Amino acid sequence: MTTPTTAKTSSAATSSSKRPTGNNRPSKSPSAPDKSRGQAVLELAFDFLRNAILLAGLWFAYSLVRRVTADELTTAIGNAGHVVTFQQAIGLPNEASLQTLFVKSPGFIKALNSFYMLAHFPLTGLFMAWVFFFRRKSFPVIRESMVILTVSGLIIHVLFPLAPPRLLPGFFDTGLIFGPSPYDLEASESANKIAAMPSLHVGWALIVAISVISLLRSRWRFLALIHPIFTALVVVATANHYWMDAIVAALLVVGAWEFSARLAHHQMLERHQPRTDDPSVAEDQRQLTSSP
Repeated sequence: MTTPTTAKTSSAATSSSKRPTGNNRPSKSPSAPDKSRGQAVLELAFDFLRNAILLAGLWFAYSLVRRVTADELTTAIGNAGHVVTFQQAIGLPNEASLQTLFVKSPGFIKALNSFYMLAHFPLTGLFMAWVFFFRRKSFPVIRESMVILTVSGLIIHVLFPLAPPRLLPGFFDTGLIFGPSPYDLEASESANKIAAMPSLHVGWALIVAISVISLLRSRWRFLALIHPIFTALVVVATANHYWMDAIVAALLVVGAWEFSARLAHHQMLERHQPRTDDPSVAEDQRQLTSSP
């Protein structure tokens, strides 16, 4: 016969033998973190490739627009006359007078040409890469703004071909005279020479400035506005654009940014909405609507 004491001892021994020890506890597979890390890297690479293809598509579209408008120089010169007349009517400064001040310093005007040709696009690309890798949540709004601005600009290029000031009497083609010359680059073959409006240089610079102001919290962040202001000065002083080209670009940026921000907000709300196809959620919603 088993005594109560013996039964208790036997029961305790049995339960202790079933309790998992340090050696018997289930452990996570050491490959699990590696798999999740590898999946994250693959997703990042795929997203980066997708955005690169998108930007390449924009460049291809830009090249197509050049072919469409290449033979419309006469129309573009006529449109330039309309822009100059309109600017005079609303009291904007004369671009030729401003350029005359800058061409007195060949070294300075050469530096402006270098910025227009060589520095602007790499700086924009580096900024977009920084946002992609370090501010991913904000990247969609900035990317969509860039895309909307560029597509809008391409449409305007087709509907309103516009010769830049450097093709008009009274202006200097600073790139040709002072250098560096854009005509020596292979990229110039795909450049649309009668697509002055809007200035994508100014538009992209303004998007970068708005992004910096939105992303950073430093009181110095508003200094980023120097970038689009300086860019506008460069494109006018080098006779690549009119004042109106910069103004139209700024208006397009405001619309593109507002649309992109609203779209991102709407998508965020949709992601956080409960699924209505879940029976339990549908029942909860039915009870809420039917309750007094």
